[in-house]
Amino acid sequence: MKANAAFSRRGFVASAASAALWPVMARATPANPDVIVIGAGAAGIAAARRVIAGGKTVVVIEAADRIGGRAYTETKSFGVPFDRGCSWLQGPRNGVPHVALARDLGFTLVDHDDAGEALYIGDRPASAAELSNYYRAYDHIESRVYGTGDVSAASRIDADFAYSATAQTWIGPLDFGVDFADLSTGDMNSYGSYAYNYLVKEGLGTLVAEHAQGLPIRTGVTVREIDWSGQGVRVQTTDGTISAAACIVTVSTGVLASDAIKFTPALPAEKSEAITEVPMGLLTKIALQFDGERFGLNDNDFLTYAVPNVVPAEACFFLTWPAGIDVAVGFVGGEFGWNLSRASEAEAVDFALGEFTNMMGSSARNHFIKGIMTDWATNPLTLGAYAAAKPGRFASRRTLAEPLGDRVFFAGEAVAGRYKALMSGAHLSGDAIAGEVINVLGGPGVCNSCEARADQRQRMLEVLSDE
Repeated sequence: MKANAAFSRRGFVASAASAALWPVMARATPANPDVIVIGAGAAGIAAARRVIAGGKTVVVIEAADRIGGRAYTETKSFGVPFDRGCSWLQGPRNGVPHVALARDLGFTLVDHDDAGEALYIGDRPASAAELSNYYRAYDHIESRVYGTGDVSAASRIDADFAYSATAQTWIGPLDFGVDFADLSTGDMNSYGSYAYNYLVKEGLGTLVAEHAQGLPIRTGVTVREIDWSGQGVRVQTTDGTISAAACIVTVSTGVLASDAIKFTPALPAEKSEAITEVPMGLLTKIALQFDGERFGLNDNDFLTYAVPNVVPAEACFFLTWPAGIDVAVGFVGGEFGWNLSRASEAEAVDFALGEFTNMMGSSARNHFIKGIMTDWATNPLTLGAYAAAKPGRFASRRTLAEPLGDRVFFAGEAVAGRYKALMSGAHLSGDAIAGEVINVLGGPGVCNSCEARADQRQRMLEVLSDE
């Protein structure tokens, strides 16, 4: 089986080990803490843990009525754990606690390194020769786009060849959330290696929520304004104003671009520009539940079909029966994903089911129970799936990561360096940024000299580099 580039993101090795991983004793929510963390996703959770380990007080403010951010497992849709958001637990061997945490809690980790892929040509499986041509297209595209500078990936594809659109759909919208025309080769070339690649049967979102146990988190509270004009910060929320020495902002670039959070003084021009240059891409799931019929498809495999050589393709490729559940998870992304997200859920499910039955035969409808579409495109707390730098603007991720003085810091998947777009990258970003905040605030056992802070900043810049 050729390694599928889709969902095989690569990551950097973190410069700092995660502190005080678990358990954290339940803590009261201080009225005016040392640090305010905005967002209770993986980045916010990691940041809060690091702050506590550094001997500082913290409050985490979360607008949603749940914990986990874009790591969200629910059982209402299908009666079994289903990850509406991120699904793959991937990352380096060091610095990310979730694999060990999953094992300690008895979670079921499904190794996905050996996932297979079924390619269909219309309603039949591809022949060996057709598979070979498909993989050849994959190899050709990767040889053209990897190892280049920071340009549009589409500008590197110089010919129309068999299976080009099929391979581009996996590599572009279904991995990076944008089509090749909008895909930065700087983004593509900046991923590092990772040591594990798991599906979590009980849900990745469930695991992330477990990592938040004991933290002082206020859910259902929306941040309206961050005033950083004084010595510290004043954060105005729907539940009152909180003062602190510093805050860590972990919301998406979609939310930052929407101006849902006001900054006083206004964000510097270079920061605002960077937000627009690293906008949100989109990966939407359209999940189809069946009655147990497997149609000859294996658990945890990818299901792909040849599409006309027109990009962006209107295609929905699938992950079949992840962790053994009776659900085929369809994926659409990029421009087509945004367009489909504007349709009704029923229309989107009908499209995905149509693509599935085109391969498996019309009788597949007899085994269909229900379908759902995720709403990351329209959710006001995300406004997309994960950030993707525009071609030629990869360096803007570095600008995004720069703090506003010694008071307002930014963390999350958009500034996670070679781990961007991953839950584990968000965690490492939150952990590292919180370490910098502790250095800024000082305290027992903390070296807050200019030299130490410069070293910390340099390590963060190295993480964010494209080397």
